Amino acid sequence: MEYGLYVDYEWCSGCHACELACKQEHDLKTDEWGIRVVERTYRGKEKITVEYVPIPTDYCDFCMPRVKQGKKPACVHHCMTKCMDFGPLEEMAELSAKKRKTVVWGRTF
Repeated sequence: MEYGLYVDYEWCSGCHACELACKQEHDLKTDEWGIRVVERTYRGKEKITVEYVPIPTDYCDFCMPRVKQGKKPACVHHCMTKCMDFGPLEEMAELSAKKRKTVVWGRTF
């Protein structure tokens, strides 16, 4: 099945809760991340904009053991702004199509 991790980075606050939840869930070392929040700063038309985008790494397995138990991945579950979601890739793509600043990370299991 194809799954997608949806991120609405317009609402990501850069709190790193997803990173911490993932590290704890997978017992990752200090220099290992299953998901990493990347900061992007740029000058727009009227202001300087800072955006945060959580990006899955090679360690990310979309928390399939949790998903098989009917739970969301740890990063999604602990996201404080609720800017992340997880589900079938098509559903996440539909969510993304409705918003301006989103990304969907897909994977087949």
